[in-house]
Parts: sequence; C-alpha cells; structure tokens
Amino acid sequence: MDKEIFEVVLNKSAQDSKIKRIIEMKSESALPTGENFTSTILKITLKVVLGNGRIATKTFIAKKGYTGEAAEQPRKENSLFRTEVSVYTNVLREMGYLMEEFGDTEGPLWCEFIHYSRADSIIILEDLKASGFNTVKRTEPQDLDHARLALRSFGRYHAMAKVLEERGLISKDGYKPYIFLNDEVCIRNLLYAPFQTLIKGMRKSWGEEWTEYADKLSRVSFEDLSKRIKDSGNFDDNTFKCLNHGDGWNNNMMFKHDWEGKPIEMRFVDFQVPHYNSPCMDVTYYLYSSINPSVRHQNLKSLIELYHESLTSSLERFGYKGSKPTLEDINNGMERLVFFGTWFFTSTFACVLTERTDAMDLDLIFKTNGEEGYNLSVYCEDGVIEMIGEDLKALVKLFDES
Repeated sequence: MDKEIFEVVLNKSAQDSKIKRIIEMKSESALPTGENFTSTILKITLKVVLGNGRIATKTFIAKKGYTGEAAEQPRKENSLFRTEVSVYTNVLREMGYLMEEFGDTEGPLWCEFIHYSRADSIIILEDLKASGFNTVKRTEPQDLDHARLALRSFGRYHAMAKVLEERGLISKDGYKPYIFLNDEVCIRNLLYAPFQTLIKGMRKSWGEEWTEYADKLSRVSFEDLSKRIKDSGNFDDNTFKCLNHGDGWNNNMMFKHDWEGKPIEMRFVDFQVPHYNSPCMDVTYYLYSSINPSVRHQNLKSLIELYHESLTSSLERFGYKGSKPTLEDINNGMERLVFFGTWFFTSTFACVLTERTDAMDLDLIFKTNGEEGYNLSVYCEDGVIEMIGEDLKALVKLFDES
C-alpha cells in the first residue's frame, strides 16, 4: 500500500468516527453532594450521528465555575478557571509532546481538554469514566497500591514540568504563590478555623486524657500558625523546585483498575492552583490528605524513596541536563514540611472522611472569617480519635520541641 492510499484510508477512518450531528443532549450532576468544593461538575450525554451514519452515545464532563463566597476569596474574576485552562493548553499540551518525543508509553497523567467558554465560565473535558477511570471513594482513604501509583505519577509529572522549565516553555514566575502557604485568608479559614473546631470537639467528647492536649493547642495563635506555615514552605534558592499540581488529593485523582482491583493507571484532574516550589509540597499534601494514616505511618520511608526514584529516573528519561535532587534532599524537604502536613491532616481529615455531606460550608466559612461553617459533630464521631490521635500527639510534641 503506497502512502497516497494509506492517507485516504486514515482520513476515511477519522471521518467515520467523527461526530457529524447531535440528536439529543442532556446534563446531570456528575458528583454527589459533598464531593466537590470549588466547582460544579456536570456530565453531558449526547446522542449523535457519526460520519459513517451510525448512531452513538458520547459523554463529556462540563466543569462550571463556582461563584459563591469561597470562590471570591482566593482568586478573583474566575482566574482559577483561567489558570486551569492555561495549564491544559500550555503545560499539559507540552508534556504530551515531550512524551511523544521520548517514546513514553505509560500514558498521559491528565484527561483530554475539549473547550473553554469564557463567557459561560465552563470547561469541557474528556469523560474519564467512559474510559474506565474512577475516583477512590472519598470516605475510604487510599491504600498502599494506590499510594505507590500516585507517587510514581507525581514523580513523572514533576520531572516533565522541570524539563519544560529548562527548555523555557514554562516559567517559574508565571504562577502565584501557594494559597495554603502564603494567603492569610486561606490559612485562617482552611487551616486555623477547622483546628479551633477540632479543639472544641476534643473538649466535648474525647475524654479527660485529651484535655491537656487541647489546652496546649488552644494557645497557638493565628499569628504563630501563619508564621510557622509560611516558614515551612520558604525553601532557599538552592532547592530543587518545579511546577506543582497544587491540589493533588483523593478527589482530584482518577484510577483505572485491573480485574483484581489493583490500580494500573492514574489521571490528575483539577489544575486550578498550580504553584512553583519544592516538589515535596505536592508529596506532603497528598500523603497527609489522601491515604490511610496507618499506611503513611508504616510506609513513609519507602513511599518517599519510590517518589524520588520516579522523579530522578523520569528526569533522566526526558533528557534533563540540570542537577537532580538526592534522596537526602527530598527527605530534608519532607522533614521541613512535617508541621504543615500534620496540622493540615489533623484539622481537615475528619471533614474529608465523614459520611456527612454537611461537614463544612465554604461560603459560610469565608463569609464569617472562619467563625462558622465547620460542623462540630464531625470531630465527635466514632473513630476520629483512632484516625488522627497519633498525629495530634506528634503535633503537640513538635510545639514542645520548638
């Protein structure tokens, strides 16, 4: 077969599968109540006519900008969405080209971007569920197999971002500072406020043995917390830094599983808060927000080693010419962020894992500057002590040693 005939065959094949006309269209919520905090996620189902005349069903995801009080605080004028669109159309597109250049066959770490309507503040994306991807249930933290795949994926993502930076295709100056480390409104409302509710829960239902811990933690002022949080992420200029995902937690990851239920592929979603810093930020945020605490306690050393191997081997694979971080560098970065991770975990993990859909009201939280909006009952539920107690004692020890 010569190239002219092959060209005709390929063009016909592409036209046969192309959508020619939409017959019907319907939309419905893609997530249950309580599963997403900053966007409205819709599933769009289309009945279409294809180029070859066949009737087919196609599904897409529509992500609509959230317009409540909470959305106005960290970012104004829908810049969250503009940032995400920029990541899809610039960063992720270039990462795809990089994978093609070096023959990386592991698959992309993102879904396909279809369209952005600025007028309607809507992003249209590939429906990953149609390809067999699903999230891990929010109320069941990830196990070791999922953690290993996620950290390997973070290593690949960070490596590709660093290579793009080295080539001048993305700039470290193009991203705003991380909101959890630099935005005092977010630190107060998303880190300090839930901890005050946790302390109330400890005093109400945890028993006398926790009174001393509650008393010590209640003496931590917002100013003290804010300074310590900011200092933890203030890495010096010699630190290996790259573009971070910024919100890599359980609900922003989708996995494909084999017939035994073991995860074999992963995709990141929600690229609204990318930032430039040590990659240990993403790793810390993930480890303390998404996996079973016992998995983290028992496997932290090996998980960090796995991440480092993925990062450095991916840097090598994609032709990075700069110096690579040693395992000691990564361990030092993780140690620096232990306070941030532990505070973040103990203050918010109960809200993430509860079956309740009213654990927190972001609009009310930002409207009242954190005085209201966190449900005290969440911190009094059965199992909360077993879930966060060990880390809470470790947090008090960090203050005693400082």
